[in-house]
Amino acid sequence: MGVMSGEYVQVSGRIIYHLLHPRPAVLVISMGSDCRPGGMVAAWTVSLSHSPPLVGVAIAPQRNTYRLVKESGQFTLNIFGMDFLDKIHALGSISGRERDKFAEVGLELEPSRTLRVPRARDALGVLECELEKIVDVGGDHDLFVGRVVDAYAKKEFFKDVYDPARAKIILHLGKRIYTTLAEVMIVKEHDAR
Repeated sequence: MGVMSGEYVQVSGRIIYHLLHPRPAVLVISMGSDCRPGGMVAAWTVSLSHSPPLVGVAIAPQRNTYRLVKESGQFTLNIFGMDFLDKIHALGSISGRERDKFAEVGLELEPSRTLRVPRARDALGVLECELEKIVDVGGDHDLFVGRVVDAYAKKEFFKDVYDPARAKIILHLGKRIYTTLAEVMIVKEHDAR
C-alpha cells in the first residue's frame, strides 16, 4: 500500500463502495413459486445496455430476493422520492422471508403492466424486467441481468429525465444516511470531433 498524503483518508473493507455513492435506493420486487411477493432495497443497480435495454442489480445469494428472482425469472425496479424514505429504509432493514414486510410498513403493491410480478403502487418510476442471466462475479454478490420489457414514470416527475426539484429521488450515501439532489447544472454541448 502506498503512502497517503495528508489530504486523503484511507478507505477499506465494507465501506469502499461508499466512494461510488450516492446511488438511488431502488426497491426490487419479485415473487417465488408460491406467488407471495417479496423484495429488497438495492443501491447496487446499473444500466448495462441501450439495445437491448439491459439493467443489472447485485444481490447476495443469502437474500430471500435472490431466490424469488431466480424462481420467477422476473423482477421490477421501483424508484421512490424522499416522501417514502422511512418505508424504503424499513424495507431494506427487515427480512420478508417469514412475514409480509410490505404490509408491515404500509407500502401497497399492484399488478405490473406486463409481468406476473407486482410493482409498488406509489413508485415514481418502474422498470419491469425479465431475467436474462445471473453472473457470478466472484464476490459475495451475483449480478442479476434483466431485460427491460416495460418502463414508465409518473409524468409530473419525469420528462426525459427526472425533475430533481419535484421527484427528490432517494439516494443512499451509506449506512443509514440518505440524500437527494441539491443542485442541477446543465453543461453546454461540446463538439465531439
